Amino acid sequence: MMLRMVTPASAIASLVTLLPFFLVSSVHSFSSPSPTYNKIASATSILSPITGEPTSLLQPNSNDDAPITNKKTLVVFLPQLGEFDSFEYCEQLHAAQPALQSNGIDLKLVGIGDATSAQRFCSFTGIDIRSLSLDPTARLYQDLELYPGPAFSLPNRDIVSDDLLKFVLKSLPGAVPETTEELRPVATAWWNYLAMCAGIGAPGTLREILRGYFGDVAGPGRVGGEGVGVV
Repeated sequence: MMLRMVTPASAIASLVTLLPFFLVSSVHSFSSPSPTYNKIASATSILSPITGEPTSLLQPNSNDDAPITNKKTLVVFLPQLGEFDSFEYCEQLHAAQPALQSNGIDLKLVGIGDATSAQRFCSFTGIDIRSLSLDPTARLYQDLELYPGPAFSLPNRDIVSDDLLKFVLKSLPGAVPETTEELRPVATAWWNYLAMCAGIGAPGTLREILRGYFGDVAGPGRVGGEGVGVV
């Protein structure tokens, strides 16, 4: 789902194509803020990965000295922080941060996860953790009506037993849940995720996966000339 509030600067337009994003101006620029802006500005489920306390997505980053009234904020909603699309997309955003700053755009990322996953995510991608916020329950995602993916449910225990689910989950990243109450929700989440990876309920997924394996000579380059070395 792609929602635009303000046309993004040309320097970053090519990046904002894969994930839900909003480019919002300071509240001072709006005579009548839109409902979407109000939902983002008033969200109470957003937490700082540093303090664990509620935070605002429109609060300027502390490492940016640009005047608040002249700022825009690019808010990018990521899936789970351990998901590969999040890693790949943020590698590009990290490379584009100088262009964002020169265009007066503050980068804010929202991810589904906890403080530990946020630390690992930022360490891997190079994203400043001050630019990342957490929505552990995906409440704001739901309020903005972002696409949650397929909503398949597992067959009942007479067809798919808990022991079978534990056996399958052992072969997947992460541990088998410690409690029975968590077992089927976790297995259901994996079932839906794997279905999306297979292109079910996620149009275009298989095309992008195949493009990643076989390449695309017509696609835009991801590494500039200065980033290529000859050995």
